[in-house]
This record gives sequence, structure tokens and C-alpha cells, in this order.
Amino acid sequence: MQKIIGLDIGSYSIKAVEVINSFKTYEIVNFYEKIIPTDTEQSIEELLPLCMEQLFSENHLVADRIIAAMPGQYISSRVMPFKFSDTKKIRESIYGEVEDKVPFELEDMIVDHQILGTTGDTTLVLVVMTRKNFLQTFLQHLDRININPKLVDVDSLALYNLTSFLKTSPGQVAAIVDIGHEKTSVCIVQDGILRMFRSIKHGGRAITEFLARDLELEYTEAQNLKHRVSRVIWKDEEPTDMSPDDLRVARRIGLSANSIVRELGRTFYAFKTWEKTPITKIFMSGGTARIQDFDQYLADQLGVEVEKSGLFDTNLQIQEDLRKYKEIIPQSVSIGLRAVTGIKRHSQINLRKGEFAYNQDYESLLKVATSILKYLSVGILLVTVSYIAQFILYKSQIRGLQEEFVKEYVKQIPDVKKKFAGKSIADAGGFAKAKSQAFERMNNDINQRRKAVFDFQQASNGAGALLALKTVSSVIPKDMKVEITSYEYNMNPDLTGRMVLKGETDGFGAMSQIIETLKKSEFFSEVKEKSSGAKPGTDNKIIEFNIQLAFNPKGAKS
Repeated sequence: MQKIIGLDIGSYSIKAVEVINSFKTYEIVNFYEKIIPTDTEQSIEELLPLCMEQLFSENHLVADRIIAAMPGQYISSRVMPFKFSDTKKIRESIYGEVEDKVPFELEDMIVDHQILGTTGDTTLVLVVMTRKNFLQTFLQHLDRININPKLVDVDSLALYNLTSFLKTSPGQVAAIVDIGHEKTSVCIVQDGILRMFRSIKHGGRAITEFLARDLELEYTEAQNLKHRVSRVIWKDEEPTDMSPDDLRVARRIGLSANSIVRELGRTFYAFKTWEKTPITKIFMSGGTARIQDFDQYLADQLGVEVEKSGLFDTNLQIQEDLRKYKEIIPQSVSIGLRAVTGIKRHSQINLRKGEFAYNQDYESLLKVATSILKYLSVGILLVTVSYIAQFILYKSQIRGLQEEFVKEYVKQIPDVKKKFAGKSIADAGGFAKAKSQAFERMNNDINQRRKAVFDFQQASNGAGALLALKTVSSVIPKDMKVEITSYEYNMNPDLTGRMVLKGETDGFGAMSQIIETLKKSEFFSEVKEKSSGAKPGTDNKIIEFNIQLAFNPKGAKS
């Protein structure tokens, strides 16, 4: 059994879920929150470690694994298409593809990727990047309170971990939207496949700041007022259960929330433009989701069905007494679920790479390894004794087989019997001599037959290899950059044959196009990629390949 902490480091509060994970089951058993104070002169860099330390100490939190997530506003991401699915080729191609697309040197970036799936002959790959100094600062905050997360995800991308528990229709495009304090995280999925994620720099703080300016209040007063009224009014209605002052505040909340609606609308419109598919459902969570009727407000303004977080009504294994946190718990749950086994769809990004790779304390493991080594030493000794006994037995059996070999050889070829006269046919010299002569006879016979076949082929058609190479040259487009470095051709008596082409081109995409072109030709069949890889010293810009194929000068499809 393993205790996991999913740590959600926000700008309004620090949240954590406690997950008990075993081999086949898991359960989310606790939720904790520590609000970051605003009525202090301390900077956020000072407050974050302090609040995290208080969260862990006040709740006596101890975990086997801690999963954290960086804020999405420090992340750059792209979904990139590749015309091949080989994971090694994709990994080697990514740096070259993104090098010209980011305004920073790649040496200053942490880059990770995740294969999302395939569409036809195209493989979709998510590439995630962050600057090293952002990750370093994030880890330093955690290190100040002795937290060393094994894995660092992205908070907006982590929402993808909830996909398996959402109720959507086949083909429906849904957006998981978590409206936090300073930002709104958006994760768009279709049929369980991630299509896009991003962070919007607008959240509940924008509403509070609007109220503070509009009503001429201090920030803390405006925040308390927002929490007390906690309702949005945007239509021409006069609720009888509200005072005039509260009604005015509720209307100002609706007006101030336009910035969130506007940015969400831009995101959804951009997605629809790129993917030609509209978003038809929103799953809403976050602190702002606690405002009464905010889901209806979003649905009315965006023209999209909105559902508040319904994780407690799914097959998610979560304690029922945590339902009171249903609006604010999803982001923390999504981070904690990253370490749970058995979830079909989830983020696979881990920003702890290179110089920031996770370093585990191996002292306890070494103690266990030492104990195991003692038992292994005894086992190895016993196995060694057993092998010695078997060696003696097998040596005796081998000598008997050698004797039978020589006897059979002499029996089959009587004229060599006199060569073994006066000596034991089972001794080493007798066996070695018999074996050598037997193989020499077989090789001579094989060579004679090979020569006969070769002579026949030469007599039949000496130009078969040239015809095959000419056909390859005519099939490959003239504008395709390819250099054939080695060519082998083995011709059959009926003028068909098998070829091995070795060459170089300027990328895996070009190599894939060469293979597809040969496959479409009526003269070639059984086209297979035997090997490929980046040419040493070319920085992945030149690809070496080895292709095998069959040739029929009359047309294999005729």
C-alpha cells in the first residue's frame, strides 16, 4: 500500500489530496487546504514555502510519493503531427522540429513529449516545454520544506487525468475548465484523447479587483464581500431573497466575469478554427465555480452546456464526506491521480529531466539489497557446484557423441577408414579430423552447385540488376533528395529478384515517403524497412536507411 499526496500549489491557497494506492485499487481519502494570507508584507516567494510547511505540519502529512504540478502559465506546448509512428524516430525528431518555433535556446529549456494517438497515417504528439529557471525556482520552493517530488506535471494538463471519469457522448468535444484565483486552466478532450490545453491569465482575482475598484473598497474587503454574496446576476431579474446592496454586488460580479468569458470564448473559437469541431460541453470547477448560478451564466454567455464538477457521481474512488469540496477538489485530484495505476487516459509528462532529474535516497534500498545479496551468494555457490557436476556429465556425453559421429562418417565413406587405422576414433584428433573432412566435402559440393546456378543466371540475363536499379530510379520522384550508398541484387531464374537498398535522405518523413512510393509501384512488393537512424555527426539532419524489397520486371500486380 502506498500513500500519495497530490499537491496543488495555487495563488489563493495550497491544496492537497491524500490517495491510498495499492496494486489494483485506490481511494482518495482526504483533502486539505491552506489559504495564502493577503494582509501581509511578505512576498509570495516567502509565503508559498511557509504555507506549504504549515499545510503538512498542521495535518501531519507523510507520504510515500508526492506529485506536484507547475502552473500552466509557465508552460509552452504544441501538438505536432508526424508521418511515422516509431517512438525512437519521434524522440529523435522533436528537437529539430521545435528548434525554430520557440524564442529561446533549447539548451535553456526542459522539453518532454507524449504520443496522443494516430489519425490515419499521422501520429499526433504533444510537446511540452518550460524554461529551466522556472522549474528551478519551483523546485527550490519545495526544497525549502524538504519536499522532493518524484514527478512534476503541468496543472492544466493534469486535468486530462480526469477524462476517464467524465460523462461524454461518442465524438463529443468537451472542455474541462478549472477557474482558479489568478488563472483559468482549460483542457479539451474528444473521445478520451487530449486535443489541447492552456492556461488563461484571468480568474477569480479579476472579479475581486473589479469590485474593489468599482465599489472603492480595499482588496480584502472586496474579497470578503464577493464570498459573502457569492452569486451572479446578469439578466433583468429582481430576486426577492436579496437586498438591494447584495443585488448590486451580484450584478457587478456578472459584469466583472466578462473577462473570463471573453478569454474562454477566444480559446474555444481558436480550437474550432483549427480543428473544425465546436466544443459542446464544459465541466466546470475551481473556487469561482462556488459562486451561485455561475454555471448557468457561462452556459448563457458561451452557448455551451455547462456542468459543475460531477466527480462524486462517477466511478471515481473518493470518500463521500469530501463532497463539500466538490468545486475546488478536482485540480488536486487530477494531480494525485497521476500516480494511480490502471487509469486509461492520463498525462505522461514529467518535467524532472536532465539536471533536474529526481534523485532518490537509496540508503534503505541498499540495506535491502545487502540482505538479498547474502542469500544470492549462497544460491550462487549451490548453482556453481551443480554446474560443475553437470559439466562432468555433459563432457562424458559429448565424447560419446563424437565417437558416434566418427563411426557414422567412416561407415558412409569407407575410403577414409584407413586414415583412422591404429588410433582411437573417439580421441580429439580423430574427431577433429573427421569433422574437418566431412565439412570440407559438403562445402565443395555446395560450391559446385552454387557455381552452376550462377552460370545459369549469367547465361539467362546479365542485365537484371541494372534493370532493377533503373526501375528504382524512375519510380522515386526527381525532386526527392535521396542518395543510394549501397545496392545489392539477387536474381532468380525467372528474372525476378530481391534487392537491398542502403541510402541517405534528409529526414524520417522523406524516408517514409520513399517507402510509400516504392510500395505503390507495380514493379515492387514486400517493401520493408530493415533499419534506419540518424547519421552520426549530422545532428539528426541526415537519416541513414536500409530497405528490402522484391522486384518483378513484368509488374508484380499484373
